[in-house]
Amino acid sequence: MRGTKSIQRIRLLSLFTLIGSIMLAGCTVNSNDRVPTPNMGVNPYRVNTGYLLRNAVERGTLRIATERDYPPFSYHGTGGRLTGFDVEVAEEVARHMELKAEFVETEWKNLLPGLTEGKYDAVFNQIEDRPDRRALYDFSVAYLSSTPVLLVRSDEDQVRTFPDIKGKRVGLNPTGTYNDIAKKHGAIIVPVKYIYDAARMLARSDLDAIISDPLSVTNLKQQFPDMPVTTVQSANQTFEVSAAFVKGNPDLVAAVDNALATMQQDGTYLTIWNKYFGDAPSSYKGIHDRKNK
Repeated sequence: MRGTKSIQRIRLLSLFTLIGSIMLAGCTVNSNDRVPTPNMGVNPYRVNTGYLLRNAVERGTLRIATERDYPPFSYHGTGGRLTGFDVEVAEEVARHMELKAEFVETEWKNLLPGLTEGKYDAVFNQIEDRPDRRALYDFSVAYLSSTPVLLVRSDEDQVRTFPDIKGKRVGLNPTGTYNDIAKKHGAIIVPVKYIYDAARMLARSDLDAIISDPLSVTNLKQQFPDMPVTTVQSANQTFEVSAAFVKGNPDLVAAVDNALATMQQDGTYLTIWNKYFGDAPSSYKGIHDRKNK
C-alpha cells in the first residue's frame, strides 16, 4: 500500500506541476505582440511587432507603402514604372540598409491603417509627423519640410493673401492641411487631385487660386515654365514629412534614420532632390537637425 500511495502522490504532484505550467504559459504575454484598440480604425486582432527589421533582413526586402497617384512624390512614370521623390528616397533608404525596396501601392486612406495591419514595414508618402499620429505610429527623422502656399494667375490682383480667398474658387487636393486652410478662410473648395490640372484650370480662369506646397509648384514650373501662375503667399506654418512605422520597432526606425543621415552625407539625397526640385533645399538640413535633438 505504501508503494501504491507513493505512486499516487507522485502522479498527483506531476499533474499539479503540469497544470501549473499550462496556467503560467497561458498567462505569459509576449511583449512583442499588441492588440490594437478600436480607435485605430481596424478590427481587433493581434499584430506582431518588434520583429520588422529582423524579418526584413531575413527576406532581403523592405516593404514600403506609397500612394502611387501623387506626383511629383509618388506616381507611375514612363512605361508605367513607379517613381517620384518619395519613391526614390525610399529606394535609397532600402539600399543603404542593404535591402531591396518592395513597394505596396495603396490609396491615401489606407496607408497608415495598413501599417497596423502588418501589410508593410514603412510608409513613404508625404506623411506629416503630427502629435495626434504619434499616439499610434512612430516616425523617422524628417526627410523634408514644407509650407502651404497660395498660387494665383500671374495677372491676378484681387487675391494676394489667404484671407482674400473668402468666397473664391480654390483648387486643392482635398485632404489634410490644405483643406483646413481653405475652410478656415471661407473658400469655395474645388477638389483637384493634381497640381498640373489645377494650374491649367487656374490659367483659364476656372479657378481663382490654388493651395499647394512649394515643392509641387517648383516641379510644375520645371515642367511647364510658361504656365502663367505665380505664388503670392506662404502660410505661417511648416510641417515635417517623415517615414511612418507601426509602434514597437525602434530598431527599424533607427536603421531608417541612419540611412537618411548617411544619404545626406554621401550626397545621395541631394541628387534625388535636384532631379525633382532643382536647387539645394533649406529643408535638406532638417535630417541632422532632428537627429541631433
